[in-house]
Amino acid sequence: MSPLSTRSSDNPYPAWAQDSHATQAPKSESAPAPPAAPTAPYNGPAPEDTGHPWHIWKGPAPLVVNGGSVSVNTADLDTLSADLNSAAGSLDDARSWIDCAISDVNSAPLPPGTKIYGSYDLQPHGNEVWHDDGMQCVAGERLPRSMYSDQLYETDETGAVHFNALSYSEAVALDQERNTAISSLNALNTGAGSLQDVADTLRGIASDVTACSQAHTLADGGATPGSDLVGPVDIRAFDGGLVHQALGITFATMFPDAIGLSVLLLAPNSPVYPLLKDNEGGQAVFEAFQLLALDPATAQWVKDDAARLVLLTLWLQKARTGRESATIEAYLKQVSERLDPWVMQRLPAQVTVGTQTVDTKSLTPMQRVTKYLGLNAAMLGSTVYGRQTGITVTPMGGSGATVLPPATKDPLGLGSPVQAGMTGKGKESKPPRNISETILHCQELQASRGSLGEDYEEAGVISIQRVEHADGRVSWVVYVPGTTDWTNGDGEPQDLLTNLEGVGGTPTVMESAVVTAMRQAGIQSGDEVALYGHSQGGITVSNIAADPEIQSRYNITTVLTAGAPTAGADIPEDVHALHLENTGDAVPGLDAAPTPTGPHRQVAMIDTHQMDVDGYPHASSVYAQTTEGLEDRAPELADWSTSFSRVSGAGEQGATTTEHVFAIQRNTDSNGVYTDGADHPGKTPSSAPSYELPTPSAEPTGEH
Repeated sequence: MSPLSTRSSDNPYPAWAQDSHATQAPKSESAPAPPAAPTAPYNGPAPEDTGHPWHIWKGPAPLVVNGGSVSVNTADLDTLSADLNSAAGSLDDARSWIDCAISDVNSAPLPPGTKIYGSYDLQPHGNEVWHDDGMQCVAGERLPRSMYSDQLYETDETGAVHFNALSYSEAVALDQERNTAISSLNALNTGAGSLQDVADTLRGIASDVTACSQAHTLADGGATPGSDLVGPVDIRAFDGGLVHQALGITFATMFPDAIGLSVLLLAPNSPVYPLLKDNEGGQAVFEAFQLLALDPATAQWVKDDAARLVLLTLWLQKARTGRESATIEAYLKQVSERLDPWVMQRLPAQVTVGTQTVDTKSLTPMQRVTKYLGLNAAMLGSTVYGRQTGITVTPMGGSGATVLPPATKDPLGLGSPVQAGMTGKGKESKPPRNISETILHCQELQASRGSLGEDYEEAGVISIQRVEHADGRVSWVVYVPGTTDWTNGDGEPQDLLTNLEGVGGTPTVMESAVVTAMRQAGIQSGDEVALYGHSQGGITVSNIAADPEIQSRYNITTVLTAGAPTAGADIPEDVHALHLENTGDAVPGLDAAPTPTGPHRQVAMIDTHQMDVDGYPHASSVYAQTTEGLEDRAPELADWSTSFSRVSGAGEQGATTTEHVFAIQRNTDSNGVYTDGADHPGKTPSSAPSYELPTPSAEPTGEH
């Protein structure tokens, strides 16, 4: 997903940790060669370090913007990188000269007449101190033999006579000077603060500069990362490393007789469930995978893949590598492609995507898999919470409510009558001035859900701001928060079921609710509309903006999403869309595809893994924190900012803003639902499928 996350198929480390982009520096043949790349098999998620002990980024989170109409001239970056590598090469040449100097100092003869007259082995001279080394009496300091001479004088090449009259103390001083010179030259050559250290640092900076240049070049071209982000791995080593990273245990030791990872879902002493005891959403996902693993019709390789997804989820919650999004995207792409032939047998030739009917083959493998999972999740939810009977959209402080059929019966609620103007006057509101304030406003909206009243304890919440401009225009900003419930199909529609349906393109309760709220608020076809959504809310607003029926009825000009998998939404080219994705946030990668870009559709990749952020990178608060001042440091977002400000009215003289809040409920019929009561007539949910499942093809062998 991120252009920074590319890597070769035989190396699990990122480009900037390999120095793979640095040009060949001019250096001596005697210069030390760089260490060879490790050849050991991949053993779990890549390490966190970046290849050097210092961080190139200071201040705000590093940012790369994909798409848009503003290009970046990287010629100066390329020149800087080349100059840095050239400087490093010059330092290598200097180190070669230092090696020569050290050799010369070691082997240089003393000038004539600068020796001690006497025998090195037998005779002391002057003030030398004697000691017994067990064989003979020798001089205590043991000066080099070359500093002694048994000749009283020497004759040089010119015939001049030089007497060897160097005293012992003078000889010691001369030898110390020689050693000091050699030590200083060695310190200049290698070690902390040496020429080698500086050269390595320059090459590290050059590598990062080149990676930055390449990232901008790929972003301008709308390029997508290669298919080898995870790379070919030994599956047993991968599983062992993943279990160790996620659970801190050695799988082979704890489960020596296990035939696959699925034992982690089924074993009574599974180390997974205790980790999720305080996580309602995690427990729901774990129990859903348990149901799948208990199904006798589920192939072993499918069960093992389910276990891997659970482990990846646990690892991604605590990992801080900056590659979580790319990791989950690449892995889910592989999983969905393996599951796709099986899923295709269970789906009809045509399916509903929003208000449209499309050929099932036109979807991506991941869309087909999530659509299938959504169908099964809805079926499971109906046995627990009851059959879905409708959707209720209530404007808080307004008059009445609108009840719609289930989303699958009336996609986006467009076939149902809605009374316009039932929202009331609303309350005075302050328009967001920038991206960060937009995210915070939606976060505050989600936090206010508990204040809706006891009748709406299991309700979703959205809001719409109405902006009256001084020139008479009216525009609207729609806010849709993310997931608040991890069940499948209860009264709270911002749940796991909506996530699955949204990624698969199945019409969702939230899509119908948002469009119905827009109709209740009285949005006219010519009014400019901006949509914002976090996580599941981002899926919802993107799907709405991409729907042809919505395009024909509303003037949606601007879309903003944060931490959302939005690759499946075909947003029109005339809509200014900006998708914020944190490289350490796994959620944007859950659709197993990179978000498409274009002249008006941009992806802002934010990397916070080396920053002190509050909470997991998916949180709204993290996106709000890391986007402070984003517009000022990313001029390529100027067109999007202009489009959004025109709708929000931020900073505009004479503009007034009122806000309407809506409660969203999924209606269910609880007749026939199992409860613990002995007199209840309902049936107990079973892990056995309600239909015959085909036998899936065998798991691919070898590396994947």
